[in-house]
Amino acid sequence: MQKIYSVTVVLLLLGLTAFAQRSVTGRVTDANGDALIGVNVIERGTSNGTITDVSGNFSIQVQNDATLVFSFIGYTSVSEVVGTRSTINVSLEEDVLQLSEIVVSALGFEQNKDKLGSTSAVVKASDVARSGETGLLNGMAGKAAGVRIARSNGDPGAGSTIQIRGANTITGSSDPLFIVDGIPVSNSSLTGNSGSRAGGTSEQSRINDLNPEDIESIQVLKGASAAALWGSRAANGVVVITTKKGKAGDKVNISFSSTYSIDQINRRHPLQDKFGQGSNGNYSPTSANSWGDRIADRTGEPDAVNTTGRYFQADDGTIYYPITAKNSRETFLDENFDAVFQDGSFWENSLAISGGGAKSNFYFSFGDLDQKGIVRNADYRRTTLRLNSSTQFNDWMALSSKATYAHTSSNRIQQSSNVNGLYLGLLRGAPDFDNRDYKGTYYDNNGTAFPNRQRSYRRYLGDNQNATYNNPLWTTNELKNPSVVDRFIVSSEMTISPLDWMDVILRGGVDSYTDRRERFFPVGSAGNVPSLGQLDAENFKETEVNFDGIIRATRPLSSDINLNATIGWNINDRKYIRDRVDAQQFLINTDLRNFNNSKLFFPDNTYRHRRSNRLYSVLAFDFYDQLFLNVNGTQEAASTIAGTFFYPAADVAWQFTQLPSLTNNSILSFGKLRLAYGQVGVEPQPYRDRTTFEGFSYNAYDDGLDPLLYGGGFRYNDDKGNPNLKPEVKTEFEIGTDLRLFNDKLGIGFTYYSNEIKDLLFEVGLAPSGGFNSVYANAGTMTNKGVELDANYTIFKNRDWQVNLYGNFNNNRNLVTDLKGTESIELTTQSISSRAVQGHALGSFWSTRAQRNADGSFVLDANGFPQIDNDQGVVGDPNPDWRGGLGFSTSFKGLSLNVLFETFQGGDYADRTRFVLYQFGTHADVGNEVTLTQDLRNSAGVVFPAGTTVRGNIEDFGAGPVLKDERWYTSLGGGLGGSAINEFAISDGSWTRLREISLQYKLNNEWVKRMKLTSVDLGITGRNLVLWTKVQGIDPEINQSGVDSGFGIDYFTNPSTRSWLFSIKVNY
Repeated sequence: MQKIYSVTVVLLLLGLTAFAQRSVTGRVTDANGDALIGVNVIERGTSNGTITDVSGNFSIQVQNDATLVFSFIGYTSVSEVVGTRSTINVSLEEDVLQLSEIVVSALGFEQNKDKLGSTSAVVKASDVARSGETGLLNGMAGKAAGVRIARSNGDPGAGSTIQIRGANTITGSSDPLFIVDGIPVSNSSLTGNSGSRAGGTSEQSRINDLNPEDIESIQVLKGASAAALWGSRAANGVVVITTKKGKAGDKVNISFSSTYSIDQINRRHPLQDKFGQGSNGNYSPTSANSWGDRIADRTGEPDAVNTTGRYFQADDGTIYYPITAKNSRETFLDENFDAVFQDGSFWENSLAISGGGAKSNFYFSFGDLDQKGIVRNADYRRTTLRLNSSTQFNDWMALSSKATYAHTSSNRIQQSSNVNGLYLGLLRGAPDFDNRDYKGTYYDNNGTAFPNRQRSYRRYLGDNQNATYNNPLWTTNELKNPSVVDRFIVSSEMTISPLDWMDVILRGGVDSYTDRRERFFPVGSAGNVPSLGQLDAENFKETEVNFDGIIRATRPLSSDINLNATIGWNINDRKYIRDRVDAQQFLINTDLRNFNNSKLFFPDNTYRHRRSNRLYSVLAFDFYDQLFLNVNGTQEAASTIAGTFFYPAADVAWQFTQLPSLTNNSILSFGKLRLAYGQVGVEPQPYRDRTTFEGFSYNAYDDGLDPLLYGGGFRYNDDKGNPNLKPEVKTEFEIGTDLRLFNDKLGIGFTYYSNEIKDLLFEVGLAPSGGFNSVYANAGTMTNKGVELDANYTIFKNRDWQVNLYGNFNNNRNLVTDLKGTESIELTTQSISSRAVQGHALGSFWSTRAQRNADGSFVLDANGFPQIDNDQGVVGDPNPDWRGGLGFSTSFKGLSLNVLFETFQGGDYADRTRFVLYQFGTHADVGNEVTLTQDLRNSAGVVFPAGTTVRGNIEDFGAGPVLKDERWYTSLGGGLGGSAINEFAISDGSWTRLREISLQYKLNNEWVKRMKLTSVDLGITGRNLVLWTKVQGIDPEINQSGVDSGFGIDYFTNPSTRSWLFSIKVNY
């Protein structure tokens, strides 16, 4: 009986328990309605729980009075009381501050940002992808304090400059080191013989070979402490990139995105169309200038021509005879512009397939970008493939592999300081010259035909094989500048865990690419060599092999002190090979690109090989989960230099809000003070520790020594080798704080940094009597100091609506403090050059200037005009007083809006294009007419009486108004070279731009479900839509010298763009 009673009680209790439980189902999504996979759903106070599936769905048995807690990494947790509900759908909001806490170290390992005393910046991969930029670098612009990113111009595939905390070396690259999935990769921007930094074609940034859609995270390590583990490669900072991987789930995830862009030139140089070709008010069809007659004063009849002699017959049959009297009032500014420019565009499509199980995952992607430039016949195509996979073999061994292939091809347009440059022929050309019938046959007075000649505004009959300056249509249609790049990046990592507190990581990778380029100038191109025909072919190959062996261990030293230790060994090997053949003087006047059609050949090649070894260690201490100390050390040896060099670093972080008195503070949610110190370096160039040989040719003797028959000889280079070289060393100190207030609604990061770079490497002049002209030596010092501020504020947030404001600010101050007696070092070599000058910021402008009195006023001549100083000097500084970015984002249900402004304040800009166009008479500023109200002198002393209408402008230089007319603008007040006062080409380079605005909409979830899709996103994005600046006709962000330490100079640089992009992304 007792047994029956007991069984009955048990059954009743089980029944009551079953009665008290119920099934709850639902779906968990993010703020945009996308399913969240793997969200923890826990019944509060119990161990009862589940996770969401690949569609975000869950099902769980709970008690009647249960409360469910939904939590997921990177999102704010949500609690829901079950009550009487059987279905609970939850939307989780991103916790921006929590997301930023997990960062990636210089070695590629995840770290908690709140435990670090060094400074880094997170650039969200989703923000880069949303920007719509075709290149990774441009998509990062404006999104991190202390990071300057500027596109060299608007050509398809053009490279970009990236600089972190100012310049850190004089003669080397300012680019940071890029680490992708734990291995260093190249961001080279090779000029080769495609032109100098000052002219030629735009170089590309190789990091843009990566498909932005493949990026998972981007971490910018700004301070020396954070980057020190990379030793002599880390002076410019480190950018750590991780790529996407598959996620566990019971289905394969497929994502397809497509973007179409419309690109337009964002600024046009203002040109005058009132005055014709010629000088001194007289028309001349062969004049270089447009200081000719007033076009409105012409009769308007057809031009008078001489039909009895020579002429030019265009390919369309139109015949052009010598002009004897210019009567036509027709001008062609818009027609000439439209003949070479168009609306550019690109299609970018990306397909990603990913998935995984309990122990393995994979990610595969295919990307294709096809871009047509705003300049006709300029193009860029990038095709990428990526396969990432990882496998957990057992509890103690895992393997991951990542491989990507990129194929890019492009045709680039000649630009800048280059007689074949696009803008030289277009902007200098006279307003009354029509460029469109540019190609044909020239017939001389004897009737002899010269085919494939070009008409240009200075050779309007094509009567000279050297056109002086190309017709811009010849540049865009006849010149060919193809480049084809094939690149492989492959890496693997094996993790072995022999103990539960120790990991052994073996990581290796290879980055290798070839770049095949040509420059083709058909017979009749501008320039002494191109006019006879030239085919210049170059092949580049860069290969980097990297291996790391790393041991990581985590052990408690006591109940309140923990230690994470890392020790590693790195071997790195880099090779650079360049082979070139320059074929000149074509045998047949044809557009066939074949070496066999050339008379002269000039081959050359370059080979560089360097290798380095590094031993590094990290000790990370955690005291009471409040005070964190990280100590790093790197010992390095390299083939370019004798000996070994040590780079120490340390940082400390104190979370003072862990103090008992601050733990429950209603205002200050989190507070951290940080302090960091570190040393990093710049490795010397290879082979500079010895005196090398160089090839040369004797060509002044008889044919027995003719280099065309026997080749040249070899002699010692006039640059003396230096066996005492050592790395440049940057020592940096920084202090700062990270604060989160008002329940994490407001986040603020503040940093002050100061660094000094010693033993700067550059060429030091020697007395030629010693047998050498220079020696590469450690001979300079430079400093950077500045403040960085990042802030973000959640203005409003509820279940459906969120509004955020964010911004950044920095004000780096650079100073070259010592050059060991060298007056200045050229970074760019033009009439206004960027230089290193002691006592000034790196990149300061150096050129001719006006004579000045002690009070800074001009020393004027008898006519009231400035006079040129016999000594050149510093005339400007392109470095800004400060830079900043301000962003706004809001989302309401499925609709989201993002806006980003960026500003650059206080830097100078060398507007050489405007200044030269003054001399040529084509700029709108010099097309002005003014009626004098008083007698005025010009710079030649000629007096123009009151009431006279003249071409020119009036200015007071300090002794009363004077007339700036043709005489002034073609001498001291305009032009190029050392005869003009180039100081007057310097202007305020400040700018503010609407860098980005994007609107995205997520389609109705019910419709998506019926289509069996996870999500569908539609977007429209604007890039660089509005620009506020005093600089005329050009975007002051572009740079004549391209990707270079010298910046802020324009000289007929190809223009930049503004863009509208339309996108769709489908997830299955």
